[in-house]
Amino acid sequence: MGASKVHTLIRYEGDAAIVDCLDSKLNEELTIQSWGEELTNSIENIGGYKRLVINFQNVKFMSSSALRVIITLNSRAKAKKIVLFLCAINPDIMEVFKITKLDSILKIRATESEAVHSKL
Repeated sequence: MGASKVHTLIRYEGDAAIVDCLDSKLNEELTIQSWGEELTNSIENIGGYKRLVINFQNVKFMSSSALRVIITLNSRAKAKKIVLFLCAINPDIMEVFKITKLDSILKIRATESEAVHSKL
């Protein structure tokens, strides 16, 4: 196989590390596994940043496996005293967050700007 595909892009603003999800669908196990590893590496290498914002503006579909990755990521972030924010979630995916009650556990903001500037 050729070079592995990159699933995230990280950039920084203020006290936030912002991760853009590059895939439109997070539904294949290998994609989700690589995506999860990239997100975990973001937390491990975040340095002095106090918040990690994951921007889902490109994501149109997400499987339950991707939700499990987010739950695990939230636990890892808390252990490192990093606040995890999710933003720009597609309305159909947001419905799943509401049904599963993840919207009450996770910090979800409508826009990246809100996530970057929300109180910790």
